[in-house]
Amino acid sequence: MKRLLVVLLTILTLPAIAQHELIKLNSGWKAKKAIDVLVDGTVVSGKDFKLYDWMEAVVPGTVLTTLLHNQKVPDPFFGMNNELIPDIYNTGADYYTYWFYNQFNLPDLKEGEQVWLKFRGINYSADMFLNGKKINPDTHQGMFLREKYLVTPYLEKGMNRLAVLVRPPDPVGAPNGQGGDGTIAKSVTMQFTAGWDWICPIKDRNAGIWDEVAFEITGPVDVLDPFVQTKVPEKRVPTGKQAAAMVVTSVDLLNSTDTKQSGKVMARCGKLEVSKMVEIPAGEKITVALPEFKIENPLLWWPNGMGEHPLFNIEFSFVLNGSTVSDKENVSFGIRETASRFDEKIRARIFSVNGQDVFIKGGNWIASDALLRLSAQRYEADVKMHAEMNMNMIRVWGGSMTERPEFYDACDKYGLLVWQDLYISGDCNGRWFDPQKKETQERRRAYPDSHSLFVNTVIDQVKMLRNHPSLYIWVGGNEFPPPADIDKKLKNEVFPKYDGTRFYLNESTSTDLAMNTLGGNGDGPYGIQNPLHFFTVTSFPFNPELGSVGMPNVETMRKIMVEKDLVLPGKRGEHPTWTYHKYIGYDNYIVQYGKPTGIDDFCKKAQLVNYEQYRALQEGFSAGMWTTYSGMLVWKNQNPWTALRGQFYDVFLEQNGGFYGYQHGAIPLHIQLNLNDSSVCVVNQTLFDQKDMTISAELFDIHGKLLSKDDYKASFLANKVSVLNKIKSQGIKDEVYFLRLKLLDKENKLKDQNFYWLSQPGKSYDKLNDLKQTTLQATFKSNSKGEKVALISNPGSETAFFVRLKVADEKSGELALPVFFSDNYFTLMPGESREISVDLNQLPEIEKSKSLNLEMEGWNIKINRIKI
Repeated sequence: MKRLLVVLLTILTLPAIAQHELIKLNSGWKAKKAIDVLVDGTVVSGKDFKLYDWMEAVVPGTVLTTLLHNQKVPDPFFGMNNELIPDIYNTGADYYTYWFYNQFNLPDLKEGEQVWLKFRGINYSADMFLNGKKINPDTHQGMFLREKYLVTPYLEKGMNRLAVLVRPPDPVGAPNGQGGDGTIAKSVTMQFTAGWDWICPIKDRNAGIWDEVAFEITGPVDVLDPFVQTKVPEKRVPTGKQAAAMVVTSVDLLNSTDTKQSGKVMARCGKLEVSKMVEIPAGEKITVALPEFKIENPLLWWPNGMGEHPLFNIEFSFVLNGSTVSDKENVSFGIRETASRFDEKIRARIFSVNGQDVFIKGGNWIASDALLRLSAQRYEADVKMHAEMNMNMIRVWGGSMTERPEFYDACDKYGLLVWQDLYISGDCNGRWFDPQKKETQERRRAYPDSHSLFVNTVIDQVKMLRNHPSLYIWVGGNEFPPPADIDKKLKNEVFPKYDGTRFYLNESTSTDLAMNTLGGNGDGPYGIQNPLHFFTVTSFPFNPELGSVGMPNVETMRKIMVEKDLVLPGKRGEHPTWTYHKYIGYDNYIVQYGKPTGIDDFCKKAQLVNYEQYRALQEGFSAGMWTTYSGMLVWKNQNPWTALRGQFYDVFLEQNGGFYGYQHGAIPLHIQLNLNDSSVCVVNQTLFDQKDMTISAELFDIHGKLLSKDDYKASFLANKVSVLNKIKSQGIKDEVYFLRLKLLDKENKLKDQNFYWLSQPGKSYDKLNDLKQTTLQATFKSNSKGEKVALISNPGSETAFFVRLKVADEKSGELALPVFFSDNYFTLMPGESREISVDLNQLPEIEKSKSLNLEMEGWNIKINRIKI
């Protein structure tokens, strides 16, 4: 029977312990720099040790998050504060080597019960002491490797004392861009902490007990690492009655005693149950494969935009002697089957789910927070951002981490497929010659120093994540494969044995993913492009990294630097704070809307560019779906700190214009303008034919006068692209004009609309500044999802161009974040209105309790505030 321990700093005894649930050890921790503690762990965890001048520690967390919590360092995300924090490369490892301490009571154990101490992530090496005894026979090594220790023999009645000595990675590497001097990659850890071109160095390299710590109590046999595989034969569609699916399960059983144990292992899913009688030798672990489940008429799990994402639960248990439950574990899973094939015509790999090809629309992910302040709530908001943008895949980039189960829980919920890189990058691991690197390419290509630790870490992380339906593909490294011996072992042994259900790609730019006409593969570019570029310059058939700009809104700028730094960007290096936050330029794409008059105007115009840039990026790839491309991943969706580049939303969870531009470009049933030839194009990425639809193309002058309208009927095949009529704009004399495309079903219900601002060849968009100021109105109602629905109206005689909605605290004016709008940065013609859902459900409770206003502003819109 599993029970878990509540850990306290008091000497009170718990009246009872909850059964079959994980109680996390996430409070009551203390910390102190190790060189200031003059005794070893046997003393620190002993009865007579007294805590003097120990800080309140943040666990899970890093040394830096603890120092920040205690106001020992400034906020490294603000201004150039990060430069005020000593870097470990200069201070030496001792500066960030810390003791972490906690103490707890527990009631008497029943006969046969065992207590386990579990760590889900320590960076980088650690020794653990409990009640004066060292409990780990080997020093823990590796950032991601989980550890689980049987601590029953070390426990005492009453007060128990736990002390953990945590040391940073070694070496930590000289800080700089692209992983500094590269030596951070000698360890199995995050490479970006030494610095990259989008982030400055993390000064402690994220040393600490950075992930979950917990106790659990089991009986003599511990249930470990259950595995659920689903088989969905044949080609499926999301609706209607389904043929049966099969569920195959296995589980590890560990006998923690010195006598043989026998009993029944069971897996139960709803009313279905399978079981097997087994014997487990003393002190051994065995893997038990159970009979298959057959699920009749299953509810299938589909990627975002293709269908629903239902989840189910299987309970695994081991019963001793037919009566006593020794342990149980619950697994959430989705019923789906994945596959892939290399298409010789496209010269790219095509990915499929449940027999249906999936055109990949997604982006690259770094981490939720650079200081690893991770939470299920933050992951939920982060992943919802991607789902709202109509993405169907997130790539977890190799210079970062194996993402946490809570991230995968959110991806399961929202239908986001996950491409999971391992801990290799071309920059640190020697793909290119780099004079800033300390060692040769050949030496770097053998990183990390411990190949066995790398392989053991992968095995462990596969076991931790393999049940998630969102996990789609394992990739050996970013732009470079692991060393040959590791790569061979992963491909031929590790993944076949411990997973076997997913495709393994040895690197992100492998020719097994895509191949250009010259027989190679790659990624990029990463800077701003003319929107026409995405339609006229052929990219890689599957591009895993293609990026651009990402300036935030002005409210975010005021959160990350002092007012004196909020000047218009000049030449590189002219404004150090902008440079420090990795700003990349917009070339002349902002100036074409008129020379910015200040930071507010600059950020407003940047959102127009962001919107147009990312809509064109996705629409250019969508136009080539299944003929030129099989998918693309944006570099990158977000930043884990206050960066000024490559993002759809910032670290505070505020979306920029690019978020909604991409959202429009990636709608599954979508009408768009192909910029290369002015043709209307309908992209049907759903799995159903769309019949007898109406296409409407309206041309307006900038003040809202209708210049022409063209309506016609068409039908569209499932998962296909259709190119239709060209837009006839030859007679338009205006330098700037508007195009609105609409797609309506046979009941005349609007399925999609798309709004473009266009200019004559050689002309800028400066004429938009001729728009007169107008004021919008709004009224509210609620929908069935618990969201507010705002009816936004433009009662005036002038176009309301590029309307931005935001929610702010009525008293302070601070933005309430995160808020999700069904649309934003939209345009209303004179007399028009639109319903916009305003989802406040992700707001922290403290924000929900405030009096909030919906604020409406825009290009030519007088700001108006309406109480929600």
